[in-house]
Amino acid sequence: MRALYVAASGMSAQQTRIDTVANNLANTSTTAFKKSRGAFQDTFYQELATGSRGTRADLGGGVQLAGLEKDHTMGSMRETGNPLDVALEGPGMITVVGVDGRDYYTRDGAFRLDSEGQLVTAAGLHVAGDIVIPEDTETLSIAQDGTVSAVIAGDTQPTVLGQLEIVTFTNPSGLQAEGGNLYSATVSSGDAVLDYDNQTLVNQAQLEGSNVDVAEELIELVMAQRSYELNSKVVQAADEAMQVATNLRR
Repeated sequence: MRALYVAASGMSAQQTRIDTVANNLANTSTTAFKKSRGAFQDTFYQELATGSRGTRADLGGGVQLAGLEKDHTMGSMRETGNPLDVALEGPGMITVVGVDGRDYYTRDGAFRLDSEGQLVTAAGLHVAGDIVIPEDTETLSIAQDGTVSAVIAGDTQPTVLGQLEIVTFTNPSGLQAEGGNLYSATVSSGDAVLDYDNQTLVNQAQLEGSNVDVAEELIELVMAQRSYELNSKVVQAADEAMQVATNLRR
């Protein structure tokens, strides 16, 4: 019976692994998407016997999911020609304000303007800093430190409109993925810290691509499928052993 439960835990773990790969592959074209990897750990051990020399014989109880870890390495940059688009080069993230009033963080710089000329995300969330672009703006520029400036009709010098709030985290892998390319801070990630040292550069008219490597994901998928198959064979072998034991009783 023990082998059945151990193998079942292995099948469940590999199913999670396959689901994670599927999600990564589905988001290969998602702006600034960060791939995930499952982290697994062995479960409890049961002491079967103690040898004459005091050695222990411990048998494991299978495997369990410890968590899903985000890989925050940078994706490739691509030119868009849209002055509202920005791509971050470095570890930082841009602060946006959710519909609940809380701060969220993103690397998706595909921004646009709402009806009032305020800079918002593709989903309509306000970019922190309340940056409003005047209707009569002739030229919009976003510096590498996130400063947003515009040359307004009739002026010869640019006017500073605000600055993108770029923040960093002690442990980005600890951020909570909220969907919609948004993350929220957790105890594990630590609090958001303003990027005063300009560790992150802002590149205008560019977007960051997904960091998913399709070839790597396909290899991971094959390995997960093989592991799932091996665990299913253990279930089959354990079932056959139980069947033999049942027949002996007859």
